[in-house]
Amino acid sequence: MDLDKVIGERRSVRAFLPNEVPRDTLRSIFERAQRAPSWCNIQPWRAFVASGEVRERLTTAIAREAREGAPRPDVPFPVDYPEPYGSHRRACGRALYEAMGVERHDSEARQRAWLRNFVAFDAPHVVICGIDRRFELWAALDVGCWLQTLLLLATSEGVATCAQASLSLYPDIAREILGIPEEVKVLFGIAMGYEDTSAAANRCRTARDHAEINVTFRG
Repeated sequence: MDLDKVIGERRSVRAFLPNEVPRDTLRSIFERAQRAPSWCNIQPWRAFVASGEVRERLTTAIAREAREGAPRPDVPFPVDYPEPYGSHRRACGRALYEAMGVERHDSEARQRAWLRNFVAFDAPHVVICGIDRRFELWAALDVGCWLQTLLLLATSEGVATCAQASLSLYPDIAREILGIPEEVKVLFGIAMGYEDTSAAANRCRTARDHAEINVTFRG
């Protein structure tokens, strides 16, 4: 598939079919993503892929904690979104809830939609991703390069994805079920599978600013 086409088609999918992606396809995606660039080629990303019964135990436990317990992420979420970031964030949430037909003041429906994050939108594969605790910002940049590479490769194979910060809120659960070493700091999760094209949530589309907002040319 043409690279521009893949970039244009990649998006966050929030409803999946139960069909599992063949293991050979998953392995190919992750193997090719190893070509992502990293500082001094340290390759700091660590990914733990849960499928089948393991995935069910993981999402069940995370969803239960989301309903009953307080978040305890390895990396705290931002608490303030100054402009223009706050506007982008609100527009994203508005687009999603409008696609699902959830009214702004329907607290019960919004709560149900929020909890869907913690079962990875029923994706058949859940990936928990992190880095060695001894690394900070520089290695996180490398993990970002790897993440984008992985998401684009998945799109090229017809595999839908959603990168999720919410799946990092209870890292102790992921460590226990997936055997993640203590030295790995959990950063985010990824839902992977085949898109349920009939789901209202997947009609959501978000806009992007023109490059001139983010990029300045000199000379």
